[in-house]
Amino acid sequence: MLASWQVFITGAVLGISIAAPPGPVNAAAAYQVTRSWLAGWATLLGATTADAIFFLLTYYGVTGLVVLDNVRNLLFVLGGCLMFYLAYATLRNFRKEPQEQKRYGRPYLLGLTIGLSNPFQLAWWIAVGIGMVATFGSSIIFGFFTGILAWTILFATLLRKSIERYRSMHPFVIYASGLVLLVFGVWLLLTGLLSLL
Repeated sequence: MLASWQVFITGAVLGISIAAPPGPVNAAAAYQVTRSWLAGWATLLGATTADAIFFLLTYYGVTGLVVLDNVRNLLFVLGGCLMFYLAYATLRNFRKEPQEQKRYGRPYLLGLTIGLSNPFQLAWWIAVGIGMVATFGSSIIFGFFTGILAWTILFATLLRKSIERYRSMHPFVIYASGLVLLVFGVWLLLTGLLSLL
């Protein structure tokens, strides 16, 4: 039996493992952080809320239903369409000055929407989350979400400070964010459509 501090550290490491890898959530947050630190962090907080929802669904055994092929494939197609839209909205602003750029949606709702429709996030819950909840139950919550929140604050802060210090990074961040979203959109859409056909 692990001590409470070991459960906390395990939870924190698992939280970072879902939050830190490059993906659509971090790409959207990077785009929003060009607007302000709070906008970038709110995007990440929205995705964290999606993880809280997935935690509850996993705890009560609902996440396993997504293993069904048709549900998973539909999620891939919907996620791909969303990523395409976000990539378009991001890259459309690439050549504009920061003051002229339009932002899509409210950052928190943007992060929540991406988090709920992101097959990678859901795949983590099916592959790792089910085992985590089965092993630790609700005792892992504090460490897990501490790890996620620590990552969200660190990521938004470091990126914002870099943009403030090196203004030339601003267009690069927008361009890179749009390309990441586009790549994920293509991959998700192709995966979903080919599986449905």
